[in-house]
Amino acid sequence: MKKIKPYKIAGAVTLALTIGFTPLSGFVPGWQQTASAKASQQEPSTFWELELQNAPFKKNGVVFVPIKEMTEYLDLIVTFTPNKKYLYVSSPRESIRIKPGQSTAINSKGTVLSLGAAPVVKRGVTYVPVSLLNKGFGIPIKWKGKSTVSLQGSKEYASGAAGGKIFWLNTKDGTLLTGHAGSVPRKAGKVSIQNVDRLHITPRKINPSSYVVDINNVHGEPHIHESRTRVLIHQGKIVKQGTTNYSNFSGRSVNPDINGYKGNVAIMNGSVLQLVHPTGKVVKTYDLAKITGVEDDFSVEAIEPEFLLVRPYKDATLFIVHPTAKKSIQIYKKLPLDDEAKKLIEEYPYTEAGYVGDGLTYTGYKNQMLTFKWSHPFVDKGKTFTYKLPF
Repeated sequence: MKKIKPYKIAGAVTLALTIGFTPLSGFVPGWQQTASAKASQQEPSTFWELELQNAPFKKNGVVFVPIKEMTEYLDLIVTFTPNKKYLYVSSPRESIRIKPGQSTAINSKGTVLSLGAAPVVKRGVTYVPVSLLNKGFGIPIKWKGKSTVSLQGSKEYASGAAGGKIFWLNTKDGTLLTGHAGSVPRKAGKVSIQNVDRLHITPRKINPSSYVVDINNVHGEPHIHESRTRVLIHQGKIVKQGTTNYSNFSGRSVNPDINGYKGNVAIMNGSVLQLVHPTGKVVKTYDLAKITGVEDDFSVEAIEPEFLLVRPYKDATLFIVHPTAKKSIQIYKKLPLDDEAKKLIEEYPYTEAGYVGDGLTYTGYKNQMLTFKWSHPFVDKGKTFTYKLPF
């Protein structure tokens, strides 16, 4: 169990550097507040104690700390070169290169830092001398014995890495920074995001000059409200972004938007879907509210040459959309579902646990036939349906 204990130091100097965290491998709405989330609430002048799962240790007078675990509580991220020759520890204002087996490191300006000892690996965990944090990032940190350290600072960024680049999102003002490991990141622009609470960002590389950053923000109490923002970055600058919002009262599973179609990025903004070239040029626009007659924010689950599959968040029922004729069909009404199933879809309250919308999951398309799995928590056995392309 990880624990933190805050305490004030009179006259403590405000931490000048802020350093990012490695994103979670998955994101579940309503996940419990962790020590890293609590760390983000600390005042910069507050020292707080942290109990680590991987205990620090001292060897030949040098204190070692588990660097990957420390990134969960500080604005730091750890990345490796593809050949594992170098390890980088980076922050929004600094990036330091470390070569395994060496007791020195090099910062973004080329300055050599003496660490006092080389990083070591114990039971698969990488430990670095605490001097890396003190000297390289200006983070006051002390080992209190056993698994406890005390440190100073606040957490202000969410971070992620892809294709050799690191992305930092300031949770206070929405500023997005980006840069290669080994360099100081630069401002890419600002992300329009409100009610920031529990953020998770996922970047991906499109080509050498274009990247996408997906941002999930779960907020409010008891954290049933969620926003999804997709940001397109070209040549280091934000060129397009879009956001959808919904309230997940029932806790149902929500599919992510597909990445794109034929090299273009799919960006949802409310009920408007745009296919955007990696340079930022809009190639195609769909006003899904007008096409379906449903006033809501949407997710897009499939795009093929012959059709699109989209779903409004509240009703959560799939529509098949013609790619050019601006017409749509609500799919479940065309399937051989029995009266009980259709009644569940149409009458069960969307605010109640167990609500799944139409319960349809798209599984594939071949020879003009779409395939769906259907399941509902109040029906014992699921079914598989095929649906002929209606256009």
